[in-house]
Amino acid sequence: MRYRNTTLAATTLLVLSMSSCASSPDTGAPSDAGGDWPSYTTRDGALAFEHHPNWTVEEIEPLANDPAGGVSVQVNDAGGDLIAQLDTGIITGLVCADPDEAAQYTEYDSVPMPELDSAQGTDQRFVYRSVAFSTPERGEPLATYAVISELGDRGECGLFDFFTLTESSGGRFAGRFSGEDAAPGQSYLDGAAAYGDSAEFRDVKRMLVSLRDMD
Repeated sequence: MRYRNTTLAATTLLVLSMSSCASSPDTGAPSDAGGDWPSYTTRDGALAFEHHPNWTVEEIEPLANDPAGGVSVQVNDAGGDLIAQLDTGIITGLVCADPDEAAQYTEYDSVPMPELDSAQGTDQRFVYRSVAFSTPERGEPLATYAVISELGDRGECGLFDFFTLTESSGGRFAGRFSGEDAAPGQSYLDGAAAYGDSAEFRDVKRMLVSLRDMD
């Protein structure tokens, strides 16, 4: 899967209304890269996660805007393509507005993550989901997998792919389905749904769900 990460700015969020939501059960066992995976700990010692043995973790310039700092790392597959990016120390300006027209929101998979604590008291979970619009003018379909926080009423912001972490900021550990792996003649959304049954997705899910605090 080739993947180009969406640009992350301090106040970037996708403000969408959720008109439909359907969850699916767990997609099954990981790929043939079972057993123990290498563990990566962020250079500030705050977080750790496991990754596929053939994937690499690369530290990049932090996107943090929290004065306390943060880290940014990219996880690339064996071919060098980006699988997911982890950023911490992110303060977002979360402002929700009612869109002119509701978007179609679908949740394919969701798993609680009790080992990832937040100083803000939220519960974290892994989620794979998509959003589609009624017309191309309003935006292209988008499917993302991410670690998110349960934000109560603020969850109505839609695809808000962030989790809270410290008392002042949070982070993002996420990626997207590019659509390049869709079968010939298959729509982006049909390809996104099928991707949830793939070995690569199961490995992505295992990696993101393994994110945990080191304190």
